[in-house]
Amino acid sequence: MKKFAMVLFAASLIITTSCGKGKEAKEEEEGTDDQALQTSATTTATAPAAAQPAAAAAPADAATITGSVKFAGAAPAMPTIQMAADPYCQSQHTGAPPKDEEVVVGPGGELANVFVYLKSVPGTYPPPATPVVLDQHGCQYHPHAIALQVGQPLQIKNSDATLHNIHALPSINSQFNEGQPIQGMVSTKKFDKAEITPFRVKCDVHGWMKAFMAVMPNPFYSVTPENGTFTISGLPPGNYTIIAWHEKYGQQEQQITVAPKESKTVAFTFKG
Repeated sequence: MKKFAMVLFAASLIITTSCGKGKEAKEEEEGTDDQALQTSATTTATAPAAAQPAAAAAPADAATITGSVKFAGAAPAMPTIQMAADPYCQSQHTGAPPKDEEVVVGPGGELANVFVYLKSVPGTYPPPATPVVLDQHGCQYHPHAIALQVGQPLQIKNSDATLHNIHALPSINSQFNEGQPIQGMVSTKKFDKAEITPFRVKCDVHGWMKAFMAVMPNPFYSVTPENGTFTISGLPPGNYTIIAWHEKYGQQEQQITVAPKESKTVAFTFKG
């Protein structure tokens, strides 16, 4: 019995020692894994963010062109848009009825939605990373006239709780026709070629919806708001052709020379 007890004690001692060693090894292994995960997390957190395209810096001797676009004569009356075909669209205009935006003239003859840009500016200008937004709201496009640079993101948003589709009709870039059945949907597009003559954008669901869009090769352009003004800045000095284009009244152009750091004013007048 005494011999049996001694054997049993020895066996227990061996098992206890083994279990203790296993626990220490396990803790050491887990500690190594935790350290690896912490190192990985730190590396991820401190990784540098992806660089955004840098905007072209204006030259030190850059010039600025400001101006206005006006309409001569009595402004034509724009027809009321009939939206009864879609009760949701009609419900979004409980106040003043929506008007066609082909010709928008201010009280002093200011003409809105005119594309103003410079032709054949030398140099290469990277596109902005900030997207231009075309919104479908109240079953109309906002803005009605929109310009962006080659390669700049275009976000097309449906703010309405009804089906829209955006059907772009460029002649140089690829056309697209994309449905947006859900409120809040956003699609992002890019154009890879310049298309300075504006093209039409329409909705095949709502025939009254239309907008005009241009894709510019450089940042030297503007679209007139309701006050009919425009500003083009950061322009290298030189001789240029400045163009004003309106969807109904066509195109006008002027020759202009800007000296280093010069600010020059230009005026356009369209007649009905």
